[in-house]
Amino acid sequence: MAETPSEPERCCFDGWVDDWDKRAKKQDTVAGVTAHLLEALVDAGLTGRTVLDVGCGIGDLALTALARGAASAEGVDLSGKAIEQARELAAARGLAGRARFEVGDGSTSELRSADVVVVNRVVCCYPDADGLLERSLAAAGSVYAFTAPVSKGPVGLFNRAQVLFSNLAYRIQKKKYGSFRTFVHDVDRIDERVRAAGFRPVRRERRRVVWDLAVYAR
Repeated sequence: MAETPSEPERCCFDGWVDDWDKRAKKQDTVAGVTAHLLEALVDAGLTGRTVLDVGCGIGDLALTALARGAASAEGVDLSGKAIEQARELAAARGLAGRARFEVGDGSTSELRSADVVVVNRVVCCYPDADGLLERSLAAAGSVYAFTAPVSKGPVGLFNRAQVLFSNLAYRIQKKKYGSFRTFVHDVDRIDERVRAAGFRPVRRERRRVVWDLAVYAR
């Protein structure tokens, strides 16, 4: 029996970068839930702090965090194309001197420590999120935050159904997506893992209907 991969397929993130880049040229953040997460991070304290965005995409969260008062920001992402765009976006926004973007996998790479560590819309790309949580939590100093699909109740059922149909589409288009799949992980279990690392919740809410947003501090 083939082993279940512990990290996401690297095949298809590059294909989404152009769309993300177009959105980032029209607004600060690519996704609506990212804007809500940034507001929560501002409330938790961004001013003068270092930020690490694990699975940063084109860097919109990290760069907006800088604009909101963070001292420096770093992003790590699987997609080389996304990292190239993140660097270009940093230059376009006049923030290249305080931003660093590197290709890497948050579940296996050594992550540099930061005051604030963010895992935004990333957990759902991993079949097994344990490595991602372990390494990102180890890097977090004062604040840890994540967004993930709601996993319980009617919205959780909706998310699981949506993932089922999306994964079916990925299977049908195997040449394009390879073995890439998305997942709905138990958010309460993630919460327990974060608390066990010494963090206390300061914000937990649902946003954009389908997203669970959580911010912790210590």
